Amino acid sequence: MRSCLMQILVTAGIVFCLLWFALPFGVSAVATAALNATGFSGTNTKVEVSASPPFMLLTGHADTIRIRSSDAVMGDLHATAVDVTLGSVELLSRTIGTVSGTLDGVRVAAPNGDPVPIDQVTLKGSATATTATATLTVSEAEALAESQLKAQSGIVAKVTLTAPNVVTVTVGSKSQAARLVTSNGALLLVPAGDNVATVTLISPGTANPLRVTSVVVGPLTVTLTGTINIQDLLS
Repeated sequence: MRSCLMQILVTAGIVFCLLWFALPFGVSAVATAALNATGFSGTNTKVEVSASPPFMLLTGHADTIRIRSSDAVMGDLHATAVDVTLGSVELLSRTIGTVSGTLDGVRVAAPNGDPVPIDQVTLKGSATATTATATLTVSEAEALAESQLKAQSGIVAKVTLTAPNVVTVTVGSKSQAARLVTSNGALLLVPAGDNVATVTLISPGTANPLRVTSVVVGPLTVTLTGTINIQDLLS
């Protein structure tokens, strides 16, 4: 009788240990497959799933899912490095509570299809309206404005950005002031006069999940603040 009880206890202990330690690894493998099914692809992708206690994973709930990858693609968004943690994830319904992390070396599409280089995007907040702070160098922002001016209006111009928030557009020998403004999630270059029309530099859509709400021109970088719907992006 005692030996049977001991065998039951040992067996229960082994099952408990397997569930406690192995369950997160098994769910991580399933989560990786599900992530790839959303259209996400990358190199050396690692997905770490955790819950406390781990048995909660059997209900489909994960406290956190950390995604790390390089040369990643999510829809039309490209990033050389991804380190993002999803919080309060319901695996069965594929709903995400919170998001935090960084995307480095991001490329999104400008209105004419040209890639827009963004050095880093930091993410924090709810999954459906994640606050995204994107930074690109002043020279990259100037090149973006010049390329979109040429693509959308045929005007070859020199665009100069100077802190704080000073924009100058030079066509030939004539210079005029301009502004970087946001409207309905888009980033616009708005010249002060009538010689140059307003140009859209970044527009939200399938090629660009970022909806810009503010822009600041600093000494070395241009900072864009906006929102990204990570829930939709990973669904």
